[in-house]
Order: sequence, then C-alpha cells, then structure tokens
Amino acid sequence: MRRNWMAALLLFCMLGTTGCSGCLQPAETLEEREARLKKEETKDDFEPPKLNVLPSDDRRTQLNRVKPGHWVNVSTLMKANNFDFRGELYASTVDSNNRPVPITDTDYYFTATRPLALPKGQERWSDLLFYPPLFDRNISQTRLFAADLRPVGGGRPVLVDRLATTRMHPQEYYMVVLASASDEYQFLEVTDVVRPLHPPLAQSETAPHYRLVLPKTIDRVSVPENSMAWTSIAYVFWDGIDPELLSLDQQQAMIDWLHFGGQLIISGPDSLDRLKLSFLADYLPADDGGSIELGQDRFQAWNDTFVKTERIYESNKWQDLRYEVDLRAGALRGSDLKLRPEGEFIPNTGDLVAERRVGRGRIAVTAFQIRSPDISRNWKNFDSFLNAVLLRREPRKFIKTDDEQAVNGWADSFGVNDPRLVTSLRFMSRDLANLMPAYQQRDANKISELTPEVNISEEEVPVVFQPETSGLNVDLVPDEPQADLQAEQNLAEKIRQTERDLNIDAFAGFGYDNQSGVGGWSDSGGISTAARACLRDAAGISIPNGNFVLRVTAGYLLVLVPLNWFVFWMLGRVEWAWIAAPVIAILGAVCVIKLAELDIGFARSRTEIAFLEAHAGYHRAHLTRFTSLYTSLSTTYDMTFSESTAVALPFGRGADAFSTQSRRFGDGTSEVRYHQEGGDIQLSGVQVASNSSTMIHSEYFLSTSIQPMFAWNTDTAGAGTLTYASPQTLHDVGIVRRNAQSNQIEVAWLGDLEPESKQEVRFGQADDQWLLFDEWTQSPVLSLAPTEGEVNLRHMLNAVKDVRQLKKGETRLIGWTEEDMPGMTITPAANQRTIRTMVVAHLQHAALPTPKPDANTRRFLGQEPAQIELMELDAVDAL
Repeated sequence: MRRNWMAALLLFCMLGTTGCSGCLQPAETLEEREARLKKEETKDDFEPPKLNVLPSDDRRTQLNRVKPGHWVNVSTLMKANNFDFRGELYASTVDSNNRPVPITDTDYYFTATRPLALPKGQERWSDLLFYPPLFDRNISQTRLFAADLRPVGGGRPVLVDRLATTRMHPQEYYMVVLASASDEYQFLEVTDVVRPLHPPLAQSETAPHYRLVLPKTIDRVSVPENSMAWTSIAYVFWDGIDPELLSLDQQQAMIDWLHFGGQLIISGPDSLDRLKLSFLADYLPADDGGSIELGQDRFQAWNDTFVKTERIYESNKWQDLRYEVDLRAGALRGSDLKLRPEGEFIPNTGDLVAERRVGRGRIAVTAFQIRSPDISRNWKNFDSFLNAVLLRREPRKFIKTDDEQAVNGWADSFGVNDPRLVTSLRFMSRDLANLMPAYQQRDANKISELTPEVNISEEEVPVVFQPETSGLNVDLVPDEPQADLQAEQNLAEKIRQTERDLNIDAFAGFGYDNQSGVGGWSDSGGISTAARACLRDAAGISIPNGNFVLRVTAGYLLVLVPLNWFVFWMLGRVEWAWIAAPVIAILGAVCVIKLAELDIGFARSRTEIAFLEAHAGYHRAHLTRFTSLYTSLSTTYDMTFSESTAVALPFGRGADAFSTQSRRFGDGTSEVRYHQEGGDIQLSGVQVASNSSTMIHSEYFLSTSIQPMFAWNTDTAGAGTLTYASPQTLHDVGIVRRNAQSNQIEVAWLGDLEPESKQEVRFGQADDQWLLFDEWTQSPVLSLAPTEGEVNLRHMLNAVKDVRQLKKGETRLIGWTEEDMPGMTITPAANQRTIRTMVVAHLQHAALPTPKPDANTRRFLGQEPAQIELMELDAVDAL
C-alpha cells in the first residue's frame, strides 16, 4: 500500500515538469550572434609588452628614463594568450632605423638575453639587466629598447616590439621614496633642491637634479635587484614600509650601494622599530627610545641656523620677515633617538637627526616625520634644511640673472650642474679623473733625480703621452735630455690648468663624464686608462732571441744525426736511420712549435690587470677586471661569471690602443651577448682575429669571506690594528693617511699581508709625498721603470696614491696580488696567464663636515620666483 502511494506521488510531480522543448530559448538575433562570435574570436598570441625601467612608479611623468652609460634593470610585463610559451627574451638598443647602436669605441653592439616561460593567460614580469650605450656624434640620437621573444633553440622571433626611452642628463639622478604613504612625499617635487631654478637655457642645462620616484610598496618594490643598476640612484627615503617587501637581492643591492656612497634617509617614528631586526639593523645610527612629543623649543636650533631675516615685499610694502618653524597648532609626534656607539647627532639639529657612515655612504635617521606638513610644507626654509642636513650637500647661493630672475648656484665656485655635487656615489675604477700625463711627468722628474744613484737606461724612462678622453689636452713631449725647456713649462702649465678645471683638491681626485655623470661605466677614467697602459706595456710579443734558436737547432741536429745513427748502429740496422729521419723531422717540428708557444704565448695568452676596491668592516668588494686575450688563430671566447652582479663589455680601444688589437673577423660591428640565467652570467661572442688581441672590461661584487675583508681599529695615540680575512696574499702593502689633527701625510709599511692575519700599525711622517715608500720604487711590479719580463702596475699605483685624494682623517691601504680572483671562467682557456690585481681598501673615511645653511634664499629679490608656481602645477599634473 505504501509503495503504491509513493508511485502515485511521483507520477503527479512529473505532470508539472517540462520536456526538452521547455528548455528551448528564443531564436538568437543577428546582433547577438555577431557579439558572441567576436567574443570567441581568437586573440593575438601575445599581448604587447609593457616596459618598466627601474626604479619606477605609476605616475605619468615616469617615461622609462635611461641614463647613458649606467646599467639599468629593465622589467618587462608579458602575456601569452593561446598557449604556454618557453623561449627567451632578447633585448638590444636600436636607433630610429632599427639598427643596433654600437658600444662606444668598439666593433660590437650589445644584446641581453634571459630564459622566459609564459603560462597561457598569465601575466609575467621578466627582469633583465641592460646596458644603454653612450651617445655618439655620428649616430642617431634616438634610442629604442628592442624587445623580442624567441623560441627555444633559435628561429624567428614570435614577438617584436620597440619601446621608447627618455634620456637622462649627466646631473640627473633618481631620488627614491620607499614609504607606506609615498604620495605624501610629492612635496619633494617642488623643492628647489630637486628642481633647481634655472634660466631658460637648453634642456640639458635646465634638467632637474633629481627625478623623484614614488613606488607603490604593496606586494613588490620597483627598485633594481642588481647592485650595478643602483648607480643612477642618489638618495633613498624610507618611511614605514616592511623591509621584508624587498627581495634578498634588493636588500643586498642596497647595502652594496650604501658602502660605495649611497645615502639612506629614514623617517624615524614609523620606521625604527620595523628596522631593528631587518637587513639594515647593523647599520642604524640610533634606536627608538619610545614616542615623545616635539614642542616648539626642540626646533630652536633649526631657527637659529637655517632661518635668515629676509626683505620681502608683501601686502604692498617691504617687510623684514623670518620664516621659522611654527608649531602653534600643536606639538609633533616623534621618537626619542638613542645613539649607538657608531652614530652621532648632526650639529645644529637639536639632536633630532642622527647619522652614521656606512663605507663611503651614510644612513640618517630623523626623530620627526619628514612628511609632517609643519616641517616639509609650511616651513619656508625647509629647502635649506633638506639640502644641508638631510642630503648633506654643499651650501647654495641664489643669484640674479640679467632679466631679474632668481636662479640656483653654489656658495662656492662650482658648476651648478656638476654631477659630483648631486650624488656622493663613487667607484674609483669608474670615477677617478684621468691625470696620467701629470703622473707620468712626476715620475719622469723623479727618475731624473734618481739617475745618479739608480742605473736606469734611457729607453726605460717613461714618456708622457696623450690620453684618449681625459680632459687633459696636452701635447706629446719626448723624454730627451735636449727637450725644449719652454715646451716642458707649457706642458706643466696645461696640466696645472686641467687640474684646476677638474677641481681635484675639492673633489678628492674624482672627475665625471659629460654623458653619464658620476658612477657610470667608464673606459676612459683614471683607472681604465692606467690599466690600458699597463696592458699595452705587458702585452707586447717578443720574437725568440738567438739563444732560443741556437738551443732548438742544436737539439734537433743532435737527435737527427748522431743520436739517430747511434741507436740503429746499436741495433745493427744502420740503414733504418734513413727511414727514421722524416719521423724525427716531424716530431722536431711539433716540439719547436710547442717550445715557441711557451716562449712567446703563440697559441693563446691572457694578461689581466684588475682593481679591487674594499671598505673596512664590509665582506664584499668591488672588483674590476681588464682582460687582454691574445690568440694566434681566430677564436671566439665566452666568459662565465658565478657572481650574479657581474657585468661585462668589450673594453674601448682608446686613442692609445695597441695596433694588434682587433675585435672581429670581418668588417662592421658584431654582436656580443650578455646572457642571464639564474645566478650565472655569460658574455659570449667575443671575437679575436688571428695574431691579434682584444680586451674585455668586467665588474662584479666579490664576497671573499663571511667576515669583513678588512677590519680597522685605532687607539687614542693614533696607532691602529688591522685584521685581514681574504684568502689572497697581498704584496708591497703600504698604508697612507692624512692626520685629522695636523693635516700631515703619514705612512706605515706592512710588506706582505698574509690571509687571516692581524697586525699592529704604527705611522710615521712621509719623507716624499709622491714616492711615499722606497720599497715601492724597488718592487719589480710598482717601480718607476718597468722590469723586463714583469707586468708593471706603476700607472695604476699613481692613480690611487695621489695624497690630494685624502681628506682629513682618511686612511687608505694599497697593495697588490698575483693570485686569480674567483668568479670568472674564460673558454677556451689560455696556455699562459699573467694576472695582477691592485687592491685598495678604505680603512677610514673622513668625518662629515658641519652642515652649512644656504647663503641666501630664493626669495632674495623680495618674493617667491615664478618658477615655483609652475613647479607646483607640474607636480599636481603628474599625479
């Protein structure tokens, strides 16, 4: 009965259901069908790539700015729509006619590649380290970033795109703000520090000193991951972001950048607690002692130092006004800074700003919020405080133009756009000025003085030569006893004038390039020119001398006639000696070839001059290698680097390159490829023609130990203790310093410095401020005149021992090693290798001077300049 009831219920329910016809939809209209087909239409295989030159933000003013001669981190957004894609990203620099732009002074053009995997329908960022060549008068000034996608194994590109870039001028550098509320730092854009007031001149002269970058810090931070791509960044402001947002590579890059002159300014109240356990923890100048209120009285030192009484035309009358920090609206929230032993408060800041040297750079921490409106917007003298205290720049002086406009200048007689005043970043191998003619002249003078005591032949005396691009426009002067005295005097005067123009004393021997400014890749600076000269002297190929020919001939005849006859006479088969004669001749020829290779490097040889720059207390150093490759047969070389920061290019020939140097097999330019895969870097396609040589310039940061390479401590008496932890033995080690109290040059000789060693150092007065150590003149590697058969580093020594480079309190160690530094492998390997590395360690840097306020303000004509209003409008438009 129950079963029948259930069946009846199901039958009743089925009566209310529809059949298949009940599911039918109304007929599709023509418009709906077209819309559906359009939606289902197959998409392009790839979306157009999006280029992002780091550092970057999402403001409209970011136009993928590229600084010529500076390696850049290029981030490219790509997407495959219809299938998974595996291949490589292939990038190069092309002109408006899609022709590759050659590397300056070489026969090569540069390309960069990186493996790439694109899952279907997913966007992927791919980072690529890239080199934008310098501009040349004879080629197009238009530069495009060529981005191609190529399948695995080669073949035609599946995607070709050309993306525009914007050139940065020599004085332009990035100012990066890493803040949780980065938009609140937009006020920096309208300061006369970031955008100096200029007369209406050429664009290159009116370009700002800094390009403000405000990256969003949500899930990734748009700053470079390679230390070599931080050279165009002058300052970083840090305010309240999580340090873990930076990748490990970005963190390491920032620490490298700091040690070589980068400056980090931290807004303390929202940052110090986050940083105390971060990668920056060991470098902070102070800790957060808790929140405090900063009242009007805490800023009195600012008002006394950075505020001047100004004559202002306001309300239709002239008035004497002082624009002071005004906190009548209420006290500011701040931090109670507790100094660490290595930190100190900046003078005249009311103990509200602490700083600490980190190598050549510095970290500054404020007790107040930098973005506080009462400080950064409402205080009209904030620009002077920003310039002198936060950025640690030289004091400025505003001047009047002929058309009654206020424009920026410096209180001292510096060029307003001198890049050396815009950034403190310095690499000796890139930025030391080329003063080789002056140094050569001084060496020649010393040899003349030492000639009665030292037996030096005339051909060993160095000759003053014409440098390629140093700014020293001097004439050749033959080093002969009958040289015209007037010509020598003219040369000396030209050298002195050039040194005055470069302001060597004020800038510690550093110069700058007319395109890349400071910190750019350089084949014409002081170290590069010295290395080229050392390689030129060492790379000559000498014909085997008479003794070599006699020995080989005598040995061959001895084996061919008497020994050959004697062996078969003993065997009773003298007639076989005639059969053995051609075999002996062939074997003899092979032996002669091998012996000749050993004697002159006939097959392949490698001569390398390197430069290692280190800072005390840091375990990483900057290594620059200049490698000359010689071959008797046409060879293509590959260079593989195990350091992820490695960069390499063909070394520019220069005006003084040796005649056998060739970089290609045929005419025109050829490709040299920089391939990045994981942590390995490879430079391939380096071509060397038969019986010629080529040179490669490479750089990377080298970690030789987990401990600091050099540690330096001094006592109250001025003596020091040096700890050396690198595995290489250093030779002819001397330490030079400028006494902070007496301003005298003092020296200490160490000789050989063994690995894992510790030495007490005592200083004495330098008898000769050019020679410094007699031991250097007696060393075959560092002597005034080259020793036959020895690679001489005298040119490079001269570039780093100039005592004018030392400021008060600065201490520098100089030595050399013949050991091969790790990190680079060359294929095919050379039969002969000669390697010399000059090592320079900055044991102590000079103390930073007391900051000086600007000599006047931009309102010295009685009102705000009209340019300020235009700058404010531009800043609003950029948002």
